[in-house]
Amino acid sequence: MKEFEPSRDFVWKVMQSVRASQAKARAGNRPMIPELLLSSRLVRVSLSAGGAMIGIINLIRISLIFLSPTLCR
Repeated sequence: MKEFEPSRDFVWKVMQSVRASQAKARAGNRPMIPELLLSSRLVRVSLSAGGAMIGIINLIRISLIFLSPTLCR
């Protein structure tokens, strides 16, 4: 079987078609709401802070589960 030799501009042609298809896909789609929200730094920081607060509250809650029986005696 003869070995395949791509043309010199094979990669360039393939990348051009990939870029064209991606541009067509982006042009037809509006950004979704979560994508728009997560592009905002303020929203990302507030989500991180909220997650940290919930984690701290859960740690306190778990520690009180173990401490409350000893406090009630």
